[in-house]
Amino acid sequence: MNIKRSNTSTHLIIIAIISIALAACVPGGACGGITRPAGWSSGIVEDNVLYTGTMDGEIIAIDAVSGDYIWHFEPSIGEEKNRAFYGDPIIVGDLLYIAGYDGYLYVLSKLDGSLWEQPIPIGENKEPIVGGPAHKDGVLVVGSSDGNLYGYDLGNVSNIWTFETKSKVWTKPLIADGQVLFGSLDKTFYSISLEDGSLIWSFETGGAIIATPTKIGDRIMFGSFDGIFYALDSSSGKELWRFSDSTGWFWGRSTATDTHIYVPSLDGNLYAINVDNGRLAWKVETEGPIIGSPLIIDQWLIFGSDDGKLRVVSLKNGATQKRCNIGHNLRTNIAKGERTVYMGVSDRSIIAINIKSNGDPDEKWNYITKDQNIDFDRAKAC
Repeated sequence: MNIKRSNTSTHLIIIAIISIALAACVPGGACGGITRPAGWSSGIVEDNVLYTGTMDGEIIAIDAVSGDYIWHFEPSIGEEKNRAFYGDPIIVGDLLYIAGYDGYLYVLSKLDGSLWEQPIPIGENKEPIVGGPAHKDGVLVVGSSDGNLYGYDLGNVSNIWTFETKSKVWTKPLIADGQVLFGSLDKTFYSISLEDGSLIWSFETGGAIIATPTKIGDRIMFGSFDGIFYALDSSSGKELWRFSDSTGWFWGRSTATDTHIYVPSLDGNLYAINVDNGRLAWKVETEGPIIGSPLIIDQWLIFGSDDGKLRVVSLKNGATQKRCNIGHNLRTNIAKGERTVYMGVSDRSIIAINIKSNGDPDEKWNYITKDQNIDFDRAKAC
């Protein structure tokens, strides 16, 4: 990967990458005593239940309204040092599908967290999985650090096709119009067929691609570790425009309206870009890398930063900043409910924040996943 940064947050960027890539310890080298990665997946809310992974390698279900515990699942196979979840789960019927850093796909009952069947190994070598699975039309797709993207029949979870790239696949793929769209650390963005995994087109960039793409109309948009945010024609892969104003890599998933896409960058800026021409509409500066993905509620854009602050800004112009000082790194926007966002905090807690109609954030509850050095009597962050 090309490192082309000059700002002071570079060391935090490297830490973020190392924390997610513990498998990169080379033979004969030391891993600094780290025994397992501290993963934190995004999540999903359904029927007022929040499902997400924790930094302790578990899957939990929490009452999204009250913050009360419902159930948890902890893997018991494979090596303990690889028990972590980075990608978000998906729900199909009564089942929850989530892929682990240990290289297995877990299928759980969303009602009680019981294992539906034995975990399914992804690939022969069970390399770490960083991006979550996606599904459409009875096919589940998931990428692996072995460099392959796999397609599975959801009915019996059998492998029906495999697409090989030249490096790790850490992107959660996007499925749209019969295409599976994703990037690889081989610096290439791919469009393949959902039906049989055959290549439709590919596009080369100058850096690794990790962020999940976003599709608006006939445009597919994504950022790369070359510091460029691209828009391609989804049918042909032809470049439509590129945005080059960022001084950092793109990691988190973008979110969009019909007219603008809101892009988080590891340079600490949130960019609002016109989807028609790639021009900058406005940006919001923070004091730390933005690793999580922005969320939209009404006319407000909500996002966290490694500077420990949650921000609520106007979708129209990025103004009227309203902040909630959490005091710890905000690495993950887990999910959103009707008017609530759920944030993963680096102190191993999950915080639920209601967004009022005027944009004011109001903490509802704080769920502690493990007993750490946490002040249980602290005042609300906002």
